[in-house]
Amino acid sequence: MKFAVPFGFLLLLCVLPSSALADDSATDTSSSGQIQNTVDAITNTLNVHSIVLGIGYDQGTFKMFNDSGTTKIQMTDNGRAVPVLDYVSPEHVLARVPMRYGDAVLGLNFTGSFGEQNTSYENLPGGSAIIGQNVGSRVSGDYLAGAPFIYLRLGPIYPGSDSYWLFGYGLGVALWHFSGNPIFYIPSGNNYIATSMPVSSTAKLFLYQTWRWQFHFGHWDVRFDGSMLNNRKIDGLNTSFENYGIGFAYTIHF
Repeated sequence: MKFAVPFGFLLLLCVLPSSALADDSATDTSSSGQIQNTVDAITNTLNVHSIVLGIGYDQGTFKMFNDSGTTKIQMTDNGRAVPVLDYVSPEHVLARVPMRYGDAVLGLNFTGSFGEQNTSYENLPGGSAIIGQNVGSRVSGDYLAGAPFIYLRLGPIYPGSDSYWLFGYGLGVALWHFSGNPIFYIPSGNNYIATSMPVSSTAKLFLYQTWRWQFHFGHWDVRFDGSMLNNRKIDGLNTSFENYGIGFAYTIHF
């Protein structure tokens, strides 16, 4: 009898660790399976066409200048609410690296965007390069842009949820038209000669660049993005439009 307790105790010590290891293994397997199911669900969601609708707060800047920089204008909208309207094609996975709680995906899609221009404040020579002044001039327009968009996607952020970070860049073309009556500033000694001159362009193709940092959860997105239209002359002047801002959007898959 005196050996019964020690033997039972030793047997218990042997059994408990193996049970704990079995439980840990089962838990790890279950957790890994849940993560993989979430990764697969995100991939399946991105394998369809999407429309992104929302609202943002952006600041746009319109520029025209000659090659020597002696004749130029720079106008801004001083920041305003703008619509978010994008088309996103199905995702094409270029590379995938498994992580402990999800995947890092190098992806490629095609993104189409609609944008508006409403610049009615001029950045005066010697003044702020960000905040414009109301001097009675205005240039407005809109554009349709499209670009292959390459990005890094990390997720899921939260286990069991359609959530991820996305960082990407796109290079394509935009069909842009605009018109207005800006005031050009021409250096004359230590001063500038201000000249109001109408400008306009029918829809023409411009180089289009876009970049975006995005947090996605469910159907919702928080986006920090920027875009630039440039690399073309209108009336002999280099012409460009830049836009930077933050937006909130809802994604509809179809």
